[in-house]
Amino acid sequence: MSEIINISSYLPSIYQPRELPDSKSPIGDSAPLVRDRVEISPRGRLLAETSASSSFRTAKTQAIRAEIEAGTYETPERIEGTVARILDVIG
Repeated sequence: MSEIINISSYLPSIYQPRELPDSKSPIGDSAPLVRDRVEISPRGRLLAETSASSSFRTAKTQAIRAEIEAGTYETPERIEGTVARILDVIG
């Protein structure tokens, strides 16, 4: 658990199709060539921009990583708080 993966590297980027020279349909000359297309919603773009530009989130993640590596992240107070929240949810 010492490695925290940066989720922004997994966010989809906007796909721009490129033109292929002398594209022909594999079915024959009369069939139109069909291309795949990806569309990212405005909300998806906003989420990608927000996660990529959040310096606060980056700083917080780095601080948590340092605490985990130092062995100081799990404290009795944090464990009690987590247990209390779980009991509130299921309780």
